[in-house]
Amino acid sequence: MTRILAIDAATEGCSVALYQDGAIESVRSVSPQGHTRLLLPYIDDVLKKTNLRLQDLDAVACGRGPGSFTGVRISVSMAQALAFGAEKPLIGIVDLRAMAMRAHKETESEYVVAAIDARMGEVYLGIYAFSGKVPEPVVPESVVPPEKAVELVRDALGGKSFTATGTGFGAYPLLADSFDGCITRASENLPDAVEIAELAAVSFAENGGEEPENVLPVYLRDNVSWKKVSEQH
Repeated sequence: MTRILAIDAATEGCSVALYQDGAIESVRSVSPQGHTRLLLPYIDDVLKKTNLRLQDLDAVACGRGPGSFTGVRISVSMAQALAFGAEKPLIGIVDLRAMAMRAHKETESEYVVAAIDARMGEVYLGIYAFSGKVPEPVVPESVVPPEKAVELVRDALGGKSFTATGTGFGAYPLLADSFDGCITRASENLPDAVEIAELAAVSFAENGGEEPENVLPVYLRDNVSWKKVSEQH
């Protein structure tokens, strides 16, 4: 039996999920300023409901961004601490990919475009294709202005229909308006630890996990740095 604890705090959402061979216990809220206050009680809650301890897990997983800089750091550092403490491997999942998987569950669309409002007139953009249940990036994830995002989606998908998910579509209506007639909007706009846990289970089965210090945040912006524990002073 594979048991994975997943957490996510990269965006306004705060969520924890515990995966046990396909069965998932989870808790979630939207609380942009409450991540540090809520994560530990949420973790305790799902462990108690499943009668498990951290030592019983096979791995820990986290959403590693992109998203808010503070939220991404909280998500990754909390997961690193849990994995270190329990001596378990860590699996980092790109939040855009988790959002695409959640949207695909709802619409079963072959293509999903995930866009998170990155502020400063830009979006974090992921374009994904599904040949099965797992999303694969059509082009590398990026941070771009909405006009460039429209260009990237057109180049990648042509006139193909797709599902749109994420706060970027609300923040920049141009993204949706440019694809009138070929776009379906997902009802959820935030990533969730449920899909992070499911994607982590696939990754764990294929490759196992990584040493916690090797799982780093995904910011996409070049001017943000993160030091490994061994590099910090």
